[in-house]
Amino acid sequence: MVINGFITTTNTNDDFVNLVVKSANNTLYNIKTSKIKAQNLKLNHVYEFKVDVVEGQRMKYILKEVLDISKLNEARRDTILRSFMQHKEIDFNDAKEKIDCYINKIENEILFKITSTLVKRNLVDFLTYPGGTRIHHSFLGGLVYHTLGMLKMAEALLDIYPFLKKDYLYAGIILHDLGKIFEFNDVQNAEFSLDGQMLGHLVIGTLKVAEVAKELGYQNTEEVLVLEHIVIAHHGQLQYGSARKPLTAEALLIWYLDTIDSKFQVIGDELSKVAAGSFTDSIPVLDKMRLYKTHLGEEDEQIKK
Repeated sequence: MVINGFITTTNTNDDFVNLVVKSANNTLYNIKTSKIKAQNLKLNHVYEFKVDVVEGQRMKYILKEVLDISKLNEARRDTILRSFMQHKEIDFNDAKEKIDCYINKIENEILFKITSTLVKRNLVDFLTYPGGTRIHHSFLGGLVYHTLGMLKMAEALLDIYPFLKKDYLYAGIILHDLGKIFEFNDVQNAEFSLDGQMLGHLVIGTLKVAEVAKELGYQNTEEVLVLEHIVIAHHGQLQYGSARKPLTAEALLIWYLDTIDSKFQVIGDELSKVAAGSFTDSIPVLDKMRLYKTHLGEEDEQIKK
């Protein structure tokens, strides 16, 4: 029998460990295993458990094998995680197709190769990691969802402001938060890694760009310098963790788009929790402001539901 679930608690005695595992439909299983097999398992972490079922007065589940779902193929991993984690309606393959579409719009060879190489090397994590631990886009696939939101806004603004350089915008947006893959320790229950605490994703992302640029022989080019600047300056102000203030039009716009998307995703979530004619709770990303939800269009929304 195969059980997909996360470990809620463990109980240990002299002979064995009892794992209390909750499945996606909230069924609890008591799975017995040895201390050796249990020693590296994490609480609140989803695994695939292969068990022997022993019939009796009380059903017993004896662990044969446990697999960390990060070792499974992308589609299966995505399907299982979606059973347990908050997510939006965009799946792994759809996200990959959309990101590939924007990468292929980058015409500059240096920017195209650096961006495509970094995404390809970190594809599974890039498409499944959250965009944050708690504040914004903190759900399965939040990182790529946030990235695609910014890309859509940038694409629309290129028609309004034709002086903007499309290649810098697309490459900069796709790579601006790539360092979060290394800033967080896991796609599940994301917490800050040691690298994340010591360096942060802006510095990590800039180092990754520099590393790949050197491998490809593009170091000491303006494209690499400007792309590194975009990544390291995308928080805009020093008090927000930015190492530099934006010094190009593209870097400035990416900071604004990042700010807009991070705030409005949270705003949308908070508005969805209240009825029309009510105020939201205080919203941390808006300095604890509360927003009023209007009645306009609410009838149409109810019909859609």
